[in-house]
Amino acid sequence: MKRRTARQLVRLLSDIRHAAHCSTLRAAATNREIAIASAERDAGLEESHERDEGNESADTTREIRESKPARSGS
Repeated sequence: MKRRTARQLVRLLSDIRHAAHCSTLRAAATNREIAIASAERDAGLEESHERDEGNESADTTREIRESKPARSGS
C-alpha cells in the first residue's frame, strides 16, 4: 500500500467534504423542486375544481330559466 503525505491526506479530506456538501445541495434542490411541483399541481387542481363548479352553476341557472314558463305581457 502506498504511503500518503500529509498534504495528500488534507486534499483527500477536502475532496470528501466537498463531495458531501455537493450531494447535500443536490438533495435539497431536488426536494425543493418536488415541493414546488406538488404545490403547482395542487393549485391547478383547485383552479380546475373552481372552474367546474362555475360551469355547473351556470348550467343550473340556464336549466332553471329554460324550464320556467314564459309569461305573457297581457
